[in-house]
Amino acid sequence: MAAKSAVFAMLMASSAMAWTVPSNVQTFYNNVKGGGCKSFAGGKNNLNDGHGHSGFGFCTDTANVVYLSGQNSLGDMDVDCDGAHNCGGLSGDFQGGTSFDDILSGSYGIKTLDASIHQFSVLGTCHLDLQGTIQPLAFVAVVCNNQLFYSVWGDTNGCDDNEFTGEASISLAQMCFPSEGLNGNNGHEDRDVLYLAFTGSDAVVGPSNANWKATSPSDFQNSLKAFGDSILTKKFGGSAPGGNPGGNPGGDPGSGGSTCSWAGHCAGAKCKSDDDCSDSLECKSGVCSGGSTSGGNPGGDPGSGGSVCSWAGHCAGAKCKSNDDCADDLECKSGACSGGSSSGGSNTPPPSSTCSWAGHCAGASCKSDDDCSDSLACKSGKCSA
Repeated sequence: MAAKSAVFAMLMASSAMAWTVPSNVQTFYNNVKGGGCKSFAGGKNNLNDGHGHSGFGFCTDTANVVYLSGQNSLGDMDVDCDGAHNCGGLSGDFQGGTSFDDILSGSYGIKTLDASIHQFSVLGTCHLDLQGTIQPLAFVAVVCNNQLFYSVWGDTNGCDDNEFTGEASISLAQMCFPSEGLNGNNGHEDRDVLYLAFTGSDAVVGPSNANWKATSPSDFQNSLKAFGDSILTKKFGGSAPGGNPGGNPGGDPGSGGSTCSWAGHCAGAKCKSDDDCSDSLECKSGVCSGGSTSGGNPGGDPGSGGSVCSWAGHCAGAKCKSNDDCADDLECKSGACSGGSSSGGSNTPPPSSTCSWAGHCAGASCKSDDDCSDSLACKSGKCSA
């Protein structure tokens, strides 16, 4: 009883530090919340939410991301209590481990995830293995209750759940919906949650990208911020989210994030002319995008030195056939959008001081430029600026 009370108190007392939803993520949410996905992982769109609704699958329509989509909705949020503790006894369906414990027990320094501390999303089912689409412990951005939280792909629904979808660790669920009394036997049944999982090895939350030994839910959430921001801006575009809990879906002016004053006409929205785009955005290739980088601040995060991408789905790493398929000053190299030529003129941005792909930063061994993070190049077998 004492253990149950302690865990419950920790969950309820944790500060729900939400991040404001960036305008391009909000636009994406608005566009997909009614369903409409065309391509599903494994060709399966017959999964169910465990509450009598079927027709769900993991959508692969958009470059760099996979998300849970229903016929006319997104996903719900049932509660996972698996891992180190049974949420203080708050679940009647408990398993003592999570899906990627073999990885965690290696270089991560923990034996398993703790649902009451680690924010993780449950993706995939017994008969739909997503490991060929996203990688274990991949970064997952979650839009819920008009807020944004960061998480990792930490577990998969087992065969006893009959292909259920839409689930998250109890720490994430209670951050999303603090007033709904969620526990292992009571989830959020409205199908309005966006689980946005990022593809590629650079999207894996590595041992040094988060505080895996955190002692509270808010500590773990805060530790994901820097890495999550870098992946979100690099692979999905827009500006890094601010830290105004439950605030305006626009950017937080104090964090360097840009705002969008015309909902539905923000970065990434379809357009025919500049008049269709909000604020200083321009219509480029039928999509509202950031203005010319020849003047003013292009809207990057000044705290990290990282560049932004204004065309969601066409950022670094997206598949391409020509330069026209790539956002901003990215170029199509070997079928993927990547940084422009380093031999260009004075518009070439200074090297970033951050590295978003752990193990592939400056000084790491390499065979080609593809082995190096961000704008680093492979020189004499080492990743260099």
